Amino acid sequence: MSDVIEGAALYDRLIVERSRTPHFAGRIEQPDRVGEGKNPLCGDKTRVELALTDNHISQVHHQTRGCAICLAAADLMAERITGLSVPQAREVGQRFSAMLVQETTTPPGHVSGGQQETAALGQLEAFAPLRAHRSRIRCAELPWVALKEALVHVDI
Repeated sequence: MSDVIEGAALYDRLIVERSRTPHFAGRIEQPDRVGEGKNPLCGDKTRVELALTDNHISQVHHQTRGCAICLAAADLMAERITGLSVPQAREVGQRFSAMLVQETTTPPGHVSGGQQETAALGQLEAFAPLRAHRSRIRCAELPWVALKEALVHVDI
């Protein structure tokens, strides 16, 4: 079996595991910021709650109702952005979106222009195969829409 197939199976397993047993599901008692995302086409909904400390995201929780991709994306996003500054979290979101629509066959983590294009994504690279399933990209991006809404009025 090739490494690509084994990698894809691992990512599928990660998405299934994190959708079944999310680590960051729930609420924050008094969140500093809240954002919501809804997809009326499929019924996915997510609410992201943030606690901020000195312009850093100190805590993230989500309430997500939707498909496995949306649930796993919300949970892996929460894990990835916890501890980041607001600009860093926004940058990760931009990289995630770019990865999902990237048309090349460049493998994750490819070096271009001296920088790792997706190295900052970590486990979020599990969603790279969605490029071939465009109708599911919105499912993976919905938590990021909610995050963007939560951070819209954060001054940096």
